[in-house]
Amino acid sequence: MKSGELIKGILYLVKLMNLSVAMDHPLPIEEDPRNGIRSYLTICLIMVFFIWYAHFLWKRRYLYIHSWKVEGPFSFPLIGCGYLFLGNGTDIIKTLVKIQQKVSSGLTRIWLGPKLIYLISEPKHLEIILNHPKALEKENVYKFIAEAIGQGLLTAPAKKWKQHRKVLAPSFNQKVLDSFVEIFAKHSITFVEKLKDVVGQKNIDLYPLASRCTLGNICQTAMGVNINVQKEGREFGVLLERVMEVINHRIFKVWAHLDFIWHFSPLKASSEKYLKKLYAFSGSLVSKKLAEHNRKLELEKSFLDAEIEEEPYKRLAFLDLILMNSQFTETELDDEVKVFMAAGTETTASSICCLFTLLGMHPDVQQRVYEEVIDILGHDRIVIASDLPKLKYTERVIKENLRIFPIAAVFARSLEEDIDIGDALLPAGSSAAFITLFIHRNPKYWRDPLKFDPDRFLPEEVAKRHPCTYIPFSYGPRNCIGWKYAIANMKTIIATVIRQFKIYTEYKSVEEIEINLYLLMRMRDGPKVWLENR
Repeated sequence: MKSGELIKGILYLVKLMNLSVAMDHPLPIEEDPRNGIRSYLTICLIMVFFIWYAHFLWKRRYLYIHSWKVEGPFSFPLIGCGYLFLGNGTDIIKTLVKIQQKVSSGLTRIWLGPKLIYLISEPKHLEIILNHPKALEKENVYKFIAEAIGQGLLTAPAKKWKQHRKVLAPSFNQKVLDSFVEIFAKHSITFVEKLKDVVGQKNIDLYPLASRCTLGNICQTAMGVNINVQKEGREFGVLLERVMEVINHRIFKVWAHLDFIWHFSPLKASSEKYLKKLYAFSGSLVSKKLAEHNRKLELEKSFLDAEIEEEPYKRLAFLDLILMNSQFTETELDDEVKVFMAAGTETTASSICCLFTLLGMHPDVQQRVYEEVIDILGHDRIVIASDLPKLKYTERVIKENLRIFPIAAVFARSLEEDIDIGDALLPAGSSAAFITLFIHRNPKYWRDPLKFDPDRFLPEEVAKRHPCTYIPFSYGPRNCIGWKYAIANMKTIIATVIRQFKIYTEYKSVEEIEINLYLLMRMRDGPKVWLENR
């Protein structure tokens, strides 16, 4: 429709409205001149809106032209496919999976409000995008994560990420990771002691216990600060869960993208309360570390640190590297601490809960893990670094757990230039999203995908698959810096726990387990496990 015809139509509607008013008042009344002014103001506002919207569409015509070439669900103006994401976290992840299941090409598109997002599942497409130098920026919705926990490695712009990653990478080399195993083992033993209190209880609340264990590990290893995590860390997991719920709401509810609407949302006040407590906890860690760092500097100045110089590799964690590097500002230091605490605690704790559930469902697998651990460690010896490479079956079990239950169930990148993936051209200004849960359970790449089979990760089986069929820690240059840390941590925890307890669960199959998206993935109804002493 031409703009002139549109304006005529609007004027005609206004006349009809005026006529209707006149018919409601058959007796002559004195005409209020303000009514005419209001009518013309209304017309002007409508015209301004349509002119703005037409200009908005015209500037983005390149995106619309390319989006028409890829199939996807129906999109409304302004809100796009936002109407599909009105439910809770369980509904959202189901919707994302269903959208991808409807196409065979592994490529579909959605509009999340005015944002064009391509959902990618074909491994060859993933490899191109995740290795592309112009696809290193995180999708714009990550700003909601950054607003909550800061611009650490997870959320930082590509330029800052490159600088920080280069500085922090040495804190995750193998020699440093090996020095952490002693700490992992110590907190795993404490975890076992806490589990003894709930032996025999059905459907134990496992996540808080696992969260305190992983929080203790991340604080003492990456932060280099030892805290009484069973006391001081008891609320951290709960607070983090509430914050993630809020972030998830902002990402998938398109109206919450608008700051002026979010400002009046009751969720905003709740999130600020949670964040205040989280910041207080992370701030206390930084304060302790700074005090320790300053004491060390004073000792060095006094030439009293002859013994300290023998230890740096053992405790040169990521926070030590930040304090030694002058390019980090105080804000950047604080942001990295918050991101590492959140990511290092939540991801591993959630994975442990899923792993317990799968072991409870598969007593034969559980028995093989137990036998391997006993064969290498015996019944009582503490785990040491040299044990971990020998736990080969246990590692396959952990990897299969991360395939069925990828904790980072969804992640996305912003495309800074056109990227040709062979079957389509993804335009600059759009985004690529990866539904890891769908990719990891896609029967196109995984035979009987919901079957728990650790032998999928035998070397000869791995060699048959494209590497991008399995991306629990992302892929390419911006993958998770702490993936080796996570595997070592989980190996140590499970090797310590499995020698003490038999694990059971009420679930009979993976199909029964509903997934919830709290930004990261969680089991909606919990692991439903219980323990018995061996």
